[in-house]
Amino acid sequence: MSRWALLLAVALLPVAAGCGEDPAPERPPSARATATPAATSAPAAPRWKAVRFRASDGRRVEGMFAPARRRDAPAVVLMHEIRGGPDQWVPLLEDLREAGFAALAYSSRPSIVESERLPDAIGALRWLRGRRGVDGRRLGLVGASIGASTAALAMAGEGGKLARGAVALSPPDSADIWDLQGRGRYRPHDLLLVSDERESSSTEGMLEGARRSRTLESDGPGHGVALLGEAGVRNALLAWLKARVRR
Repeated sequence: MSRWALLLAVALLPVAAGCGEDPAPERPPSARATATPAATSAPAAPRWKAVRFRASDGRRVEGMFAPARRRDAPAVVLMHEIRGGPDQWVPLLEDLREAGFAALAYSSRPSIVESERLPDAIGALRWLRGRRGVDGRRLGLVGASIGASTAALAMAGEGGKLARGAVALSPPDSADIWDLQGRGRYRPHDLLLVSDERESSSTEGMLEGARRSRTLESDGPGHGVALLGEAGVRNALLAWLKARVRR
C-alpha cells in the first residue's frame, strides 16, 4: 500500500467520541502527499451570502456563508491568512459543498497574535451552532497560516468543545501555543497539520500534547492556501473533514 493510500485509510478510520481522557499520545509519523496536478477547470461561481455575527468578546464580524445542498448539514469555519480575506477560500468552496458541508468564511481582525484573533473563531463556531440548516453538533475548522495556528489554539480550548476536528495549513510557530504546552494545557484533538518541507518543524512542534492528530507534508513548496493547489493535500483535507466532522 502506498503512503498516500495509507494516509487516506487512517483519515477515514472511525473515531470514538466521549471516551474520556486519552492515554499520552505517541508522536504520529509525518506523511508525504502524492504530487498530482491541480485541476485546471475554473471553480464554480461561489454561492456566498453576506452575514454578520458577534465574536466571543462582542466585536462585530463580517463574513460570507455558503449553505450546503441539504438541511442539517455539517459546517466548516474557514480562517484566512494574515494578508487576505474570505475570498481566499473560493476555490475550495465547491469541493466542500460536493462533500456535503456548509461553509463560513469571515474577515478576522488584523492581529499577528493568535489569542487576539481567537474570539472571532469562537464567535463563528457559536454562530454556526444556531444557524438554520446546520447541524451544530458537526462543526470543523480550517485555517491557513496564522488562521491555521489560531485553529490549533482554538481546538485546545473552547473550540475543541464546539468543533469535532480541524485542518491547519502552514501554521507558524506560536508563542500562545508554546505557553500552553509549557503549562501542560495544550490538548487539541483531531487536528491535521499540513506544511511543506521548509515549515515542517512548526507542524511537528504543534503535535506535542495533541490527541488523535497527525502531520502531512506536501511534495512541493507552498504556504497556506497555496498548498491546496496540490491535489494530494486537497484530498487529505476533505478526507479528514469527512472522517472527523461529517461522520
